[in-house]
Amino acid sequence: MAFCAFDDSAALFDSTPVENMFITEYMLHAPGDFVKVYLYALMLCYHPVKRMSVASMARDLDMTEDEVNRAFRYWARDGLVRQVGDNPVCYKLFNLKQITLTRAENPGEQLYNRNFTKEIDRILGGRTLLPDDYQLIFDWVDLLELPEEVVLMLLQIEMEQSRGHVSMRIADEHARQWAQSGVRTVEDVEKIIVLGKEREKQLRRLLRRLGKYHNPSDDEKAMYQKWIEEWGFTPEAIQEACKETTKGTPTMAYLDGILLRQHQLGRHDVKALETGMLKEHSARDFAREVYTGLGRTGITPTPDDLETIRGWKEAGADEALILLAAAAAHRRSGGGNMDDVGTYLTRWRDRGLTTAEAVRAESARVRALNAQLHEVYDAAGMEKRPNAADRDKLCRWEGELGMNQEMILQAAQYARGMSDPMRFMERILQNWRAAGIATPEAARNEHENHLRGGNAAPKAAPRLQDSYLRHTPEERRETYSAAMVNFFDEEDEDE
Repeated sequence: MAFCAFDDSAALFDSTPVENMFITEYMLHAPGDFVKVYLYALMLCYHPVKRMSVASMARDLDMTEDEVNRAFRYWARDGLVRQVGDNPVCYKLFNLKQITLTRAENPGEQLYNRNFTKEIDRILGGRTLLPDDYQLIFDWVDLLELPEEVVLMLLQIEMEQSRGHVSMRIADEHARQWAQSGVRTVEDVEKIIVLGKEREKQLRRLLRRLGKYHNPSDDEKAMYQKWIEEWGFTPEAIQEACKETTKGTPTMAYLDGILLRQHQLGRHDVKALETGMLKEHSARDFAREVYTGLGRTGITPTPDDLETIRGWKEAGADEALILLAAAAAHRRSGGGNMDDVGTYLTRWRDRGLTTAEAVRAESARVRALNAQLHEVYDAAGMEKRPNAADRDKLCRWEGELGMNQEMILQAAQYARGMSDPMRFMERILQNWRAAGIATPEAARNEHENHLRGGNAAPKAAPRLQDSYLRHTPEERRETYSAAMVNFFDEEDEDE
């Protein structure tokens, strides 16, 4: 134990001297966390802490050990710190006045790696570098953690590509790109060089396809790099996408918009992109056919209409059915629109008509039934348009009751003059079915027999309405067929 020493808590209430030279010459350009490490280390010089270590300092400063070690390497490069022990790790801080005096007396002496500095000067052709230039290069080593040999290769490449006029700003951008890409060895750099040359070759070929024959600009290189590295396109897929540029002015910006959509759709290889774009072309061509069916030509399909058609297909409608609906909408609406087409498709789907063949067959069936109904209406003295309810009746009479058109027309004649002829006919036909009457002749005989009163001698048949007026409901039940009786009873009840 020292003969005299401050109390352990004295450091909290003491101060640590920081020279203005440090603030003006070093701190202003240093990363903030590195300044924290130096100031903390400076305080520890004045107020040592037992068992202090890199791990303890990192914990106190809320930093990682790697960040603390990088900070010490940074200050060591500037000559403010030197590592003097490995196990345990310990550092020595130098007095700034001493450093300044040493440099003034020996202006040629560098505190940096002399060989590294000489190589920098040799590669740059003896170009006089400013202190900020050296600072930037050393930052690539300390802050970006690029090995010295990688930095030297970067400068060599920059020198070759710029033909001796290296831009430190551009070199700094490339250094950061290398660091972000994980470049750490000479082999990594060689791969980048080979890849870069191949990329530039691909880009030149792409520009020629777009009708451009200039050297690729930095912006064009960055755009191509984005397509390859960020979006994940293969060079072959990018070439395939060029086919779409024929619809407008072929430029890199136009191609960028095309690739953005393909990227959003997840089509990055040539097969997926080719297949997807073929589907898009097919969808647009079919949409134009739908427009033509509606009487609209020379119109580019809208995204909303393309999506609408896709929805129809997903609901089960094939292209033939959609075109049939378009034709129907145009015919019925005097022009028609996409909503009309959708209405027809929904109506047909609800009726179980899911193909164009089924719709045509149903249309033919309806036309045939309508023709039959017109004959029935004429026989019954009716003036009306065929409707679904009457078509259903006609089908039921033919199917369930087994009546042919001749029998139905015979019943229509007997229903002539009734307030509801179709209902009256149905009762007649039901009774004929129950009585086994299956021919027009048998129907006429049965009708005349009832009109004569059963076994009475034949005489001219009175009009149906006259017979109706001469009989009471009880008498009619005895002299008319059940169909007629029941119908008239309902009429009496209505009265």
